[in-house]
Amino acid sequence: MKSIAGHILVVDDDKTNRLILELGLKKQGHQVTTAANGRQALEMIRSRPIDLVLLDIVMPEIDGFAVLTQLKSHPRLKDIPVIVISAVEEMESVVKCIEMGAEDHLPKPFDPIFLRARINAGLQKKRFRDREIEYLRQMAHITKAAIAIENKTFDPAALDEIARRDDTLGTLGRVFQQMAREVASREAQLAQDNQIKAAFIDVITHELRSPFASAAMSVELLQKFLTHQMVDQVQNQLDQLSGELDQGRRLIETIIGFADQVTKEPQLDLQRGNFYQVIRDSLTSLQPLANGRKVTLTWDDSVNLPPLRIDAQRMQDVMHHLVHNAVKFTPAGGEIVIKSTIEDDYLVVKVKDNGVGIPPERMASIWEPFSQCSDRVRRGVDGLGLGLPLVQAIIHAHHGEISAVSEPGIGSVFYFRLPLAYEVEKVVVE
Repeated sequence: MKSIAGHILVVDDDKTNRLILELGLKKQGHQVTTAANGRQALEMIRSRPIDLVLLDIVMPEIDGFAVLTQLKSHPRLKDIPVIVISAVEEMESVVKCIEMGAEDHLPKPFDPIFLRARINAGLQKKRFRDREIEYLRQMAHITKAAIAIENKTFDPAALDEIARRDDTLGTLGRVFQQMAREVASREAQLAQDNQIKAAFIDVITHELRSPFASAAMSVELLQKFLTHQMVDQVQNQLDQLSGELDQGRRLIETIIGFADQVTKEPQLDLQRGNFYQVIRDSLTSLQPLANGRKVTLTWDDSVNLPPLRIDAQRMQDVMHHLVHNAVKFTPAGGEIVIKSTIEDDYLVVKVKDNGVGIPPERMASIWEPFSQCSDRVRRGVDGLGLGLPLVQAIIHAHHGEISAVSEPGIGSVFYFRLPLAYEVEKVVVE
């Protein structure tokens, strides 16, 4: 068994016992400090870093019980593992020490294999505890950073210590720094348009609160679990915390993606593609949502669609947003019909629903960013009001057109056209 090296304090008033333990522990690769009584032990523990204490119970001046009591009541020293040194006839005292917070006991006379096992187990617990405390401390920094972003006081340099780590938490810190800088950059760009800026800040303060408030609660739970050494709960809560921060990251990326789309023409990855596949993939991903809302999705695919030169991923985003919106605003028992046709050298795709419809006075603003956010009734169904502006930007980048008609209480039809001639010409040139 390989030893885990550490700095061990041996506390025993018997000089022979101290020497035996000191020699044995040094052979195992440990740094060893010795104390002849409890008073010396407490002075040493307070003055230098100690990883583990081997503590005799019966000693002059200050006995093992008093030393253990002082250690476990001290905020900085309470997590140092203590292994009680005991003779067989002292088992009642050993039990008392365990109840007071000692990690384990080491019987006399000392068996080298038993000694190594007890020491390794104690040091492993200490290493785990130190890592978790440090992890929670740095995770708390990330949570504070999220609050600082909300309050517009965040400095990415505040996460420099975390970002230097070479583990998952370090990666999270670096990603968070990058996202924070990008958010700050996008806010500066959007400041040129006061209306967009106001809406953007409203979304940030409202939407980011939820995932990061949950993350703050998870940090509190982690601290409690760690205090009570609930190892399984610690790991489960870490997984939940990771998911909550990931949710916040996805939300930030959505907003950043919107800023990229509407501030400049999207950069397309044009490839010869099958629009039939684009529609099918989008409907497949949304079918569970439709089923859950008891809405029927119908696709009229009777017309053969020619291959087009498109950015398939962007066009799939278009279909996803249009059909997703239709599902959101169609009540249970409703139907959504997707139809694709060829009309006058154009591919025409229509998404028709029999949902709640859109009031005439709102039709002109549906393509404006965050317009849905101001409608608290419709806002409650979900969404940031970014979907339709993104759809419009992508269609225009493909040299297409998009429009909508709607009647409250009857439903809506969203349709777009892509010019076949343009796409075919592109394919021929290539």
